Amino acid sequence: MKNFNAISQDIASNEALVKMRNDPSLLGSYAAEVAKAAELKTTNTFDPDTRSVFSPENLDEDIKLLVPTSTPLRNRFPRTTGLGEASGWKKLTSNLHSGTGAAGVGTNQAIGFADASSPNETAQTYEFVSAVYKLLGRKVEVGGLALAASKGRSSEDMFEHRKRIKMLEVMLGEEELIIGGDATTRPLEFDGLGVQITTNSGTASLVTVSGIGTYCQTLSDRDAFPTVIVLNARNSRGLADELQGTGSIQRIVVDNQGRGIGGIHLASIVNPIDGSLIDIVVDKYVGASAFLLTERSPAGEIWIDMQDLIPMSRVDVPSSNFSFISFVLEATVLRVIGEPYQFELSGTALS
Repeated sequence: MKNFNAISQDIASNEALVKMRNDPSLLGSYAAEVAKAAELKTTNTFDPDTRSVFSPENLDEDIKLLVPTSTPLRNRFPRTTGLGEASGWKKLTSNLHSGTGAAGVGTNQAIGFADASSPNETAQTYEFVSAVYKLLGRKVEVGGLALAASKGRSSEDMFEHRKRIKMLEVMLGEEELIIGGDATTRPLEFDGLGVQITTNSGTASLVTVSGIGTYCQTLSDRDAFPTVIVLNARNSRGLADELQGTGSIQRIVVDNQGRGIGGIHLASIVNPIDGSLIDIVVDKYVGASAFLLTERSPAGEIWIDMQDLIPMSRVDVPSSNFSFISFVLEATVLRVIGEPYQFELSGTALS
C-alpha cells in the first residue's frame, strides 16, 4: 500500500488532479456531472436547463428497408434538412414569360433589347411562407423480463420488432397529414396538400382522361407539366375502366405459354399537352379529393418536399419502472413551394 507521500507525488504528476486542487470549483463541476449521470439512470425526471437525455439514434437506414405501400407520397417526396424552430420559404406567385404574346400576362417586359442598350429588368412576385415543425411520434415500452426472455432467439428481439411497428405507425401518420393535415383546426399537425393548394381547383365525381387533359392545359399556361396524380381507389379503377372500354385496348393478354391474363393496372397516363407521362398514385388517405402535382420546375427545382428538423429517430428515455422506453419520432413539415403549379379536385366518388 502506498504511503501518504507516494499518493501526494501521484496527485502532483496528474494534471487534472492538480487543476482540481488549485481550483475547487472544478471539483464541484465534476460532482454535478456525476450526479446527473446517477439521476439519468435512476429517475425519469430531469431539468432541461441543466441536462438533456436527447440522444437520438437516426433510423434512416432502417426506413430504407421499410418502404410501406400505404405511404406513397412519403416515399416519393424528397426530404431536406431544416434549421431553427420553423421552416421558411419563398413561394413564387408570378409567371416568368414576358407576356407580350398569346400566353397571357407575364412580366409585361419585352425580352428583346436594342444594341448598345441593356435588357429589361423584371421582378418576380414572391410570398414568404413559414410553418412550424411538428413532432410526430409513438412510444415504445417493453418490460425488462419480456425483453430478456426474447434475447438470443433466431428472430429479432421483442424491442426491435415493436420499434419497427412504431416506425410504420409514424410513417402512416405522416402520410395522412401530407394529404389532410390542418394546423389551424388541429395545431399539432402541419398543413397538408388540401390546405396549401389554393390557386387551381375544380370538382369532379369521377376523374376522366379528358378531364386530366383539361387540368394539364390549365397548368401548362403557367409552364407547369404535372408528374403525378394522387387519387382514391375508386377513381383509379374508373380510369382503368374508361380506357378498357370496347375497342380501346385488348382486355386479355396471352403469354408465351398460352395463358390468358385479364384486366389492367393503370400505372401512368399521357399528358396530352407535352406527351410526358403522369404517374397514377392511389392513396387511401386522399378521400374525396384528388391532386395533380408538379413536383419540379422546368429548370429542375424542387416544388414540393418534406423538410425535417429531426429525421425519423429513436430516443431512449429514463424509466422508473423495470422496463425499457423509447420514443420513435420525427419533426417535419410539408412545403408546397410551387403552389400555383398544382391542381386540387374535390367531390370525387368514393364507391
